[in-house]
Amino acid sequence: MTYSITPVVLAGGIGSRLWPLSRSAMPKQFLPLLGDESLLQSTLIRVANNGFNPPILVCNEQHRFIASSQCEQLQVQPKAILLEPEGRNTAPAIALAAQFALQHGINTPLLVMPADHHISNFELLVEQLPDALKLAEQGKLITFSIKPDSAHCGYGYIKQGAKIAGTNCYEVDEFKEKPSSLLAQQYLACAQYSWNSGMFLFTPSAYLAELERFAPKIASCIVQAANFTGDLGFTRADSDALKNCPSDSIDYAILERSANVAVLPLALDWNDVGGFNALWQSADKDEQGNNTSTDDVVSNSSNNLLSSEDGHTIAALGVSDLAIIHTHDATLVADRNQLGLLPELLKLLAVKHGDKLIHHQAVYRPWGSYRVLVAGTGFKVKKIIVTPGAKLSTQRHQHRAEHWVVVSGIADVGIDGKSCVLTADQSCYIAAGQIHSLANTQSEPLTLIEVQTGAILDENDIERFEDVYGRY
Repeated sequence: MTYSITPVVLAGGIGSRLWPLSRSAMPKQFLPLLGDESLLQSTLIRVANNGFNPPILVCNEQHRFIASSQCEQLQVQPKAILLEPEGRNTAPAIALAAQFALQHGINTPLLVMPADHHISNFELLVEQLPDALKLAEQGKLITFSIKPDSAHCGYGYIKQGAKIAGTNCYEVDEFKEKPSSLLAQQYLACAQYSWNSGMFLFTPSAYLAELERFAPKIASCIVQAANFTGDLGFTRADSDALKNCPSDSIDYAILERSANVAVLPLALDWNDVGGFNALWQSADKDEQGNNTSTDDVVSNSSNNLLSSEDGHTIAALGVSDLAIIHTHDATLVADRNQLGLLPELLKLLAVKHGDKLIHHQAVYRPWGSYRVLVAGTGFKVKKIIVTPGAKLSTQRHQHRAEHWVVVSGIADVGIDGKSCVLTADQSCYIAAGQIHSLANTQSEPLTLIEVQTGAILDENDIERFEDVYGRY
């Protein structure tokens, strides 16, 4: 069945509770935590395969190239990738998408979905959409709820009211976002309460009307911000207006206060992947309850979550209920029952190694990506992938030399006005001070190893002379 519904995928979160896998430069929605695809890609696949309109994707400006690359890998062409200069929570992000939709003649319902949730039976939601769609077209705000299995304090709770005639939806008697532990236990004991899934269905005009009523400052800022411009295939809003916008969630801004909300309860196999315990619950496990990466081994151990990057092996002996997470530059070893205290640990880490909260081994650029393989005093080794038809800026470094070795593909290289073509196993040397360029004019990706040597190896030692992406 084809629906006149436009998905709005919210991909602006940071996911700090999944550190060190998730960093501010590479949040959890872009990571393949529960399969070969990232959480974002899994979300896009769900709506691409179910007859929806092309999605509107909202993400942070610093993640724009990651988002576009992951869309391209799936051959998904979004209606737009809307960029936020900094996260202002879900109420403004949804409003931005709603304003964009209206400006492009879309006032049919939007299906708002977080990019970082795991749902294994999404077809159940699709099957029951007609009831929700009917109410949304009448101006209702529909939320989808999940039966709770624990007294979780991090979710919104919905008290189900009277059934709405002719539908499987219900009035909302009460909405409480992130209750205290005592309240959450009371809600769990009462069959009338369910979790808010974070997914919503409503028309752009209905949502903006409720936002104007209950959060007029946000609504006003978004009206000013909705002066959209294009940039390298992305859609930018007015950054000053967005930076001045109050930060609030749709839950606090509208759902707790509006009487125009209906709920559709669903038996979804749903997980917000909000932390390592949530990840462990949804991951495949052995008979002893261990989830491991490909190279890990366990013995006499149970109920552990082990995650290691390719080539690294975690060997666990006689341990239980641990999360052991190894990445290229940090390792977390935690009692799974203590993971609620992870934010306190990260505060300590921020004082001593704040960069470990930000940087990630993989860095995306408009021309492709690079990954730092190893670095030390006076040297750095990168793996660089240049997408077909892409070109790096013509540039010069004053403080470092570079040696390029082609692994696969064909590299078009320019050094001080001289051109050459390099194929697999061929290399070139670029001395400090030489003006150079690199392009991939082929239809296949170009992969090369770059070895940098010198006194300064950071990205600030780049002097650009020509750049198709407007960076100077």
